[in-house]
Amino acid sequence: MQADFVRRRMAQGLVAAMFAASLVVAGPAAPKAQAVPGWMNPCNLPGGKTVCDKASDGAKWVYDKSGADSVVEGVSEAIDFASDPLGYLEQKLRSGTKSMFGAFGEELTGKKPTEPKKGKGD
Repeated sequence: MQADFVRRRMAQGLVAAMFAASLVVAGPAAPKAQAVPGWMNPCNLPGGKTVCDKASDGAKWVYDKSGADSVVEGVSEAIDFASDPLGYLEQKLRSGTKSMFGAFGEELTGKKPTEPKKGKGD
């Protein structure tokens, strides 16, 4: 009796999942984005460019001060690792090796690696 009930519930769940998948695949497409005329954009109004620039600067300041960039960076690194763990590790090892050799070269030569080398004419 219990097994029959479980089998029925699993069949109902499978049918519901198949129906949801068919809605996603065969459902209506998202409407295409339409270009907004220039006169409807508030940034194109007289003095609007200044206001839009100030709003953009304020939003950037809030984002920088909120610490959200570290959260976004952590989430993107977690997604990179989950999607391709060996590639992620390879990238980290490459960047670590490059910075290590850059630091050693700086210590040995006394020059930063980004400084141009002096030629014969100098």
